[in-house]
Amino acid sequence: MPFDETNKGDPFYGDFPGLPDRGPWAELAVTVQRQVSELEQLRFNPDARHAFLELLMQRRQPADRRRDAFVTQFDFLPVNVGFDMLLVSGELLLARPAREWVPGGSARGLLDDLGLEVSEVDCDELRSRVLRLIPTQPMGPQQLADAAAVLRSHGLEAAVSNITATAPVHKPPPLGTPGGAAVVDARVEARQQPDGGPGEPAVVAVIDTGIPLELRADGWLNDVLRDGNIDRLDEFPLPDGDGFLDADAGHGMFVAGCVRQVAPGADIRVYRAVDSDGIGSEVRVACEMIRAVKQDGARIVNLSLGCQTPGNVPPVALRAALEIIAEWERETGQEVLIVAAAGNFGDTAPCWPAAFRRVVSVAALTPDLAGAPWSTSGPAITCSTIGQGVYSTFVTGKESPQLDLEATVFPADAWAVWSGTSFAAPQITGALARLYGVNGYPLREALRRLLAAGQPVPGFGQALRILPGI
Repeated sequence: MPFDETNKGDPFYGDFPGLPDRGPWAELAVTVQRQVSELEQLRFNPDARHAFLELLMQRRQPADRRRDAFVTQFDFLPVNVGFDMLLVSGELLLARPAREWVPGGSARGLLDDLGLEVSEVDCDELRSRVLRLIPTQPMGPQQLADAAAVLRSHGLEAAVSNITATAPVHKPPPLGTPGGAAVVDARVEARQQPDGGPGEPAVVAVIDTGIPLELRADGWLNDVLRDGNIDRLDEFPLPDGDGFLDADAGHGMFVAGCVRQVAPGADIRVYRAVDSDGIGSEVRVACEMIRAVKQDGARIVNLSLGCQTPGNVPPVALRAALEIIAEWERETGQEVLIVAAAGNFGDTAPCWPAAFRRVVSVAALTPDLAGAPWSTSGPAITCSTIGQGVYSTFVTGKESPQLDLEATVFPADAWAVWSGTSFAAPQITGALARLYGVNGYPLREALRRLLAAGQPVPGFGQALRILPGI
């Protein structure tokens, strides 16, 4: 059905029928509700959060201390209520000063006083904007945060180097489903035909855990280039894995499947910026954002990841990436939209990059279009859609009993049900790609029309029904 702004709250009315509500699906709905209730309560359970984070840290530390260049060592600032802030171990980030002198003296002298050495970031596109600061003596996470605060008090744009994770700790594990691709037969058929229309296929960048090397017999997402952006699925514990799926293995595949369901004709590119335990640095994410836009022509960038920060300070590298992309837009006359998950923090504190003003911030709704209590909400939210019990493509493997008490097994060509703002954001990404490709709207006009079709929900922006949930 064509897009229709008169269908308030349901702009693609009739295109995405609901999921079954009987048999195994009814049992699945009970499990989903239990999972999201546990996610809502996790902010009040520091012991469970800290134990999980310490497990993830241990999984990255093999006895021989072998370091994979992609594996980011991290630490966290613990809190009693809320979610602990994750940061890269042993470094700060500094926006490269425009001048040598700052109030109170030389920037170099201040760094020397704090015991910080200047180094380059591991991203060519960011080196003119961002510096790494490395302590000459080991600093714990609170010491790093305090040093960054001192630098800011002297007029420097400095912050911890944030971990932009796919979840604040861990989303509920995905659930296997009985239906497979048969549940979305209409969308399978649509995928086999170009969208058509006055526009052209939108190039969509999904910056995430990557995509599995294995191709699917049902054809879903087989057209997406692998090109080194492979989700390793069983990388941890280092050095050789344990035979089970990692904590967020398949996240990128699931997100890309959400985009594909909404926008069958989109040209989807998946980038690996986060490892399969859901951990990635803001520098790597920022670098992949720039590469996707400037080198690969992405017009919509999906970021189903994010972080809260000490003092709500905007992440330095992510801010720089957005500035570089904005400059590229002005130079080329091209439009780019950045869509980001609002976060699963259950509060109104900023979650970055969603909290940046130029980013489309997507919160999660329950299937009855109420604001999900575990979703981040507040004035920074642009829009929202169903994020509970979303159905999409998944990977082959077995969940670790350490991460999923059910030790769920996913067969070849698996589909799964998962909950989180991570899976609300790609629906909005898909809707924008659809309006661009099928209706031929320029991207910002597509965003305006999509938001106009929503129903306002306090704290959740414009609410839109797209994919169903359970």
